Amino acid sequence: MVFYFTGTGNSLYIAKQIEKEPVSIPQVMRQEHLEYRADAIGIVAPVYGHEVPAMVRDFLKRAVFHTDYFYMILTYGNRHG
Repeated sequence: MVFYFTGTGNSLYIAKQIEKEPVSIPQVMRQEHLEYRADAIGIVAPVYGHEVPAMVRDFLKRAVFHTDYFYMILTYGNRHG
């Protein structure tokens, strides 16, 4: 299971390389219940000003993940900040 947040499409491109149908973080943030179970759960998002976007931080705070393997991939253009 891969969740993504993208501004320009770069993070979506990466997420699709990992998972055929990644899940949009802005879409699931509309739901009241955010609990996920999978063998592996990943987050793909861009770096904004040396941080992950606020919506991604909110998602990580609200969601409950049941997994043995949790990972995060951060994307950026020519400078990470």
